[in-house]
Amino acid sequence: MAFNPCRPTSKGSVSLASADPAVPAAITFNYLSTEKDLAEVQQGHKLVRTLIQAPALQAITEAEVMPAEQADDADSLLTYYRENAGSIYHVCGTCRMGPAPADSVVDARLRVHGISGLRVVDASVFPNITSGNTNAPAMMVAEKGATMILEDQV
Repeated sequence: MAFNPCRPTSKGSVSLASADPAVPAAITFNYLSTEKDLAEVQQGHKLVRTLIQAPALQAITEAEVMPAEQADDADSLLTYYRENAGSIYHVCGTCRMGPAPADSVVDARLRVHGISGLRVVDASVFPNITSGNTNAPAMMVAEKGATMILEDQV
């Protein structure tokens, strides 16, 4: 049993590590960097430990595997999650869509602000993270993006 905050507020960054396109981008995840995210980790962990005490679950549970005794107070819990937590890889929003270049990368037609002929058509244009799997919304962006590219070629 586990938990997953669906709308984290911590923000990481992606930047170029080199002018060489073969060099991977520099990615800083920056997990658990806001008070809201820290509070959700504590609440989620407490909820799982409470649920596991229900008679029906207790009857089929042998032991808490992780973090177990490694996290018996608030400080050790946060240390554990900082060292072990990760993402479920629904990364999106690095090229968010919006009307103004000051707070977005692409406009409503997925054109990169200030760069003629360049569009981004994937989950990175999501203005905020979805609460579910990103596959369907990404497919919708792709379909709409393809339609807009064809419309603009006329």
